[in-house]
Amino acid sequence: MNFEIRSCGEAIFIYSFTVVQCFSEKEELTNFYSLFPKEKYDIKILVYKFSDINTAFENILSLTKEVHLFTFYLDKNPICIIQFIKKLKSSKYANYPIILFSKNMDNLSKALYILKKPFQPAILPLNQQTSFILIEYVQYYYNIYKKGLRKTLVVDIPSCFYRIKIDHILFIEAQNKKVSICTKDNQITEIPITFHDILKKIPKDTLIQSHRSYIINPNNVTRIDKEAKHWIASFYNTDKKAFISRSYMKNALNITTKKKKNL
Repeated sequence: MNFEIRSCGEAIFIYSFTVVQCFSEKEELTNFYSLFPKEKYDIKILVYKFSDINTAFENILSLTKEVHLFTFYLDKNPICIIQFIKKLKSSKYANYPIILFSKNMDNLSKALYILKKPFQPAILPLNQQTSFILIEYVQYYYNIYKKGLRKTLVVDIPSCFYRIKIDHILFIEAQNKKVSICTKDNQITEIPITFHDILKKIPKDTLIQSHRSYIINPNNVTRIDKEAKHWIASFYNTDKKAFISRSYMKNALNITTKKKKNL
């Protein structure tokens, strides 16, 4: 299976809190960055301004990033946008939170009428008074996102910043003065950090060292071949392998077996 190599400069945001803003004019955009001045690395805003609804739908469905919140502006062609939301809620984004905005209460009334159960979007008239409600909504979903970061590998070095969910990691391999992180999305992320330093950044009770050059995710190990001098660990959805050396065999096998039993 082919892996895409991502260099340090190409991957500033990985699994950041992502807000997708749809069908909005520049002057209508809510400045979500201003809600989190101390956490600039945590927010990623994707803005979609399309005249063609079908093009918008295809582009949103093709997103490879994890999305945490959708916002829609209803003031232009509200009926088409509401129908678009119904279509979106029948896709892979069925259970994703949505905030609807409009300066026109009639548009919000139409949305409330058309988007009946199981659709439960947050509907806000766009004005200064409701900005506090907006902040509460966004921070609520942001806090859910942050709780998930407790099991996240964070690498913050002068040349780049990375945040990768532990669950997405298959294994980490040392290569000279950098490491390669293999993940479930068939990609390899190269980070200019030593193997010794990356070990210090791994959250407790998540990844384990299996070799002087390898760190594995025991939850993602599908098979351990014990016939060779160094055991070989296989993983989901890839032909890539990691080694388990003699000094780490017992620990790796015990932890991997224990985690599989607890799944």
